[in-house]
Amino acid sequence: MSPTDAPERWPLFAAIRSGDVAAVRRLIAAGENPRLGDGEETVLHAAARAGSLAIVEVLLEGGALEWLVDDRGRTPAQVARTYAGPDRDAIVALLDRSLISDETFGRAVKAIQTGDVAGLQSLLEAEPRLLHDRILGPQAYRKAERHQYFLDPKLFWFVANNPILVERMPPNITDVARAMIARGVEQTDLDYTLALVMTSSVAREQQHQRPLMRVLLDAGAVATPESILATAGHGERDALRALVALGHPMTAAAAAALGEDATLRELFARAQAQTIQEAFGIAAINGQTNAARIALDCGADVDAFLPVHSHGTALHTAALGEDVALLELLLERGARLDIRDKLWDATPLEWAIHQNRPIARARLEAAAGR
Repeated sequence: MSPTDAPERWPLFAAIRSGDVAAVRRLIAAGENPRLGDGEETVLHAAARAGSLAIVEVLLEGGALEWLVDDRGRTPAQVARTYAGPDRDAIVALLDRSLISDETFGRAVKAIQTGDVAGLQSLLEAEPRLLHDRILGPQAYRKAERHQYFLDPKLFWFVANNPILVERMPPNITDVARAMIARGVEQTDLDYTLALVMTSSVAREQQHQRPLMRVLLDAGAVATPESILATAGHGERDALRALVALGHPMTAAAAAALGEDATLRELFARAQAQTIQEAFGIAAINGQTNAARIALDCGADVDAFLPVHSHGTALHTAALGEDVALLELLLERGARLDIRDKLWDATPLEWAIHQNRPIARARLEAAAGR
């Protein structure tokens, strides 16, 4: 069903069609979710198609996600490009976060992405500020109350290709990183780029993750507890193994992700409640049922929202992954069926239904007595 079929169910769509900026703002303030759609497109797609820059800004400030695709696989930016209107270019510039307004910064990013070490060195020689400036994106994203890990990035961050901005990383990406480090990359950028590399699936898949980690660690980058938690939360277990192999001490989050149950028990013997809770969430994310059981036995809350992917619970994750063993454990420990996630406002059962997980759906319906 589309919003034109039942406009009373889709007040944001109706306000967008009428061009009523104030109504869109009021609806979001009243609790309407700007991330949802009608099965064909999201409200942000509709605003991009309608050509209203002001409404697009309001939606983004309210938490709309510019990376969601419609039923044809198009982002709002791609939709905006297909429609003519006075605000078209401004809307595209707002929605396409790969666009860089600083021309020289953009050329430096291109040099990183193509492995042009000589070109990058020339740019850095001519403009040393490139290593220290942040490329500021639209204000609407800074007003949004949601985590954005690549907001207003520094140049060095681009070596991780996380988010994925190019399909293939250059084969000499470690040389690119070394060339920049030689010119004085700041400690905070070394640390943050290490976190981006450790959580970069494309870097791992293209066999750049471990070599880049080595370059960064040799340059003094620090794997912080937060970056290790994020790495574990994204299921980048090879990066965790690499850290341990390089001498980094095992943490509870890493042990939970890797299923190192004996080590986890030892660490829990002197761990605080927050560490145990985080390890439970990490175990659930990585499908480590035994580790999750150990954490629950040590007092973890089965219904708490997860670390890293903090919009859902362990039961949401188990439903999405159709992890029967984890589902059974969570239900046995009394996991609530009615908790709604913070992103889509849906229960674990609704996740299973929406993502077509029939086994998880049947188990959750049985638990609910349906």
